[in-house]
Amino acid sequence: MRLFVTVEAPEAWREEAAAQQQALLDALPPDTRNALRVVSANLMHVTLRFLGEVDEAIVGPLQAALGRVPAPEISITLARAGTFGAPASIWAVYLGIEGDLDALGALAAGIEAAVASLGLPPQPPAAQSRPLTAHLTLARVRRSATAATRRAIDDTVRGLTAPSPAPHLAREVALVRSYLGDAQPRYEVLSHHP
Repeated sequence: MRLFVTVEAPEAWREEAAAQQQALLDALPPDTRNALRVVSANLMHVTLRFLGEVDEAIVGPLQAALGRVPAPEISITLARAGTFGAPASIWAVYLGIEGDLDALGALAAGIEAAVASLGLPPQPPAAQSRPLTAHLTLARVRRSATAATRRAIDDTVRGLTAPSPAPHLAREVALVRSYLGDAQPRYEVLSHHP
């Protein structure tokens, strides 16, 4: 099973994200728009730990371990859109998250400890060495996109108006299973952990 742990995006965030996606598409030259694979708003979330493929037998113990992570109460808001990667090689467009990022990082560390307690592999070294970049993914850039197209997308993202902050108090995380294979993945929430 392919699993991840997340803070689910509230409806107000999904609406703001959809508006940002539309503003991005409207501002891009027509021949550049097809370089993006837009993420459906109903799939948006703040990933705290991607687990990847795990044996189904680990789900119960993982849920128990996540249940021992201290309950969050983290005040976060939406922030400006940005891109991952250098301008000529961006690979994703995101909507930033601001607020109590220290508490969000501490929650992610608690989740990591819960995962490690089960003997699951740690995050890759690159992920371990950088702070959590909380975000909602708006779109992914297709592999076929040229460097010039990627720079045009990056420039357009930088010119987007900031979204409404839409304050949110995160009080739980979700263990989610993802199913790949269609144009968009399908997610199934297996459990919530306050």
